[in-house]
Amino acid sequence: MRQSQFLELIKFLDQFFGSEKNKEKIELFIDKAVNENPWFTDSLVRTAMNAIQKQFFSPLAWQDFFIKHPEKAKTNSNIGLIMAGNLPGIGLHDLLMVLASGQVANVKLSSQDKSLMQLYVSAMKEFDPLIPIHFIDRLQGMDAVIATGSDFSGGYFSHYFSTTPHIIRKNRSSLAVLRGTESGHEFQGLAKDIFTYYGLGCRNVSTLSIPKDYDLIPLFDVLSKEDWVLNHSKYANNLQYYRTLYLLNQIPHFDLGNIIVSENEDLVSPVGVLYVHRYENENSLQKWISEREDKIQCIVGLNIDFGQSQQPALDDFADGINTYDFLVNLA
Repeated sequence: MRQSQFLELIKFLDQFFGSEKNKEKIELFIDKAVNENPWFTDSLVRTAMNAIQKQFFSPLAWQDFFIKHPEKAKTNSNIGLIMAGNLPGIGLHDLLMVLASGQVANVKLSSQDKSLMQLYVSAMKEFDPLIPIHFIDRLQGMDAVIATGSDFSGGYFSHYFSTTPHIIRKNRSSLAVLRGTESGHEFQGLAKDIFTYYGLGCRNVSTLSIPKDYDLIPLFDVLSKEDWVLNHSKYANNLQYYRTLYLLNQIPHFDLGNIIVSENEDLVSPVGVLYVHRYENENSLQKWISEREDKIQCIVGLNIDFGQSQQPALDDFADGINTYDFLVNLA
């Protein structure tokens, strides 16, 4: 797909998802998405779709992207995409990068996020029925592979595709660095970074890194107001499980009613739990971060503004690996 045609596709998608005439079809697929994944509520599916339209369906954003990334693919390759299903539409960024690079997308959908991806591809095929996207069950004979999964599946993918050019993504989470100068508005943004999608995404903040003498009470006052998460049975059950576990094992913690907060040196916390790490000084903070660098997706308060972790731009590449450069430089 030529860049000019791709930009026309992006313009079409923006219009398609903003058009009243497509509302009935879109609503049908939203209902299907909610029914196939118990974590996908109607409001959060719409949150994800709004972020996608804002960040990924902007012709101006793509024009800027192509200025920053002027390389074009040297080959016309078959790219295998193994998509995750933890968040609504999570695999769309990879799919768009494949099309933008001029390659062919062979997509293995996640059973947990099938309907929403089918909706986006259906819209693309309305633009051009011959658009180079194929849904497949098995990835065989691919020129390159991009796969997203857990640490366990990532290890399997790395072995299985060891002789194929690949990007293999494993478990990651995100961190928020606080300095003691944060405003109430920034705390409200941080609450979104923590609770949106119930904390299931790699860009969700699972750990706070704070100065040794940091007063958490003003932040707790804001976080405790996010009681909407308790309306979800799976989140509420998870919270109750860890509440009981912490009490039985006498682990020091704060129970905010909607989340458990506990000091812990790990980075990835369970759903319903927020970890806190206290640092002595800037040097100790940077050392602690560097030791966990391969598990950190993004750092709120350092390189991302509070409240923006779930609004990734086109060049906010997962795991810090430039997917587009990988695609256009395939031999």
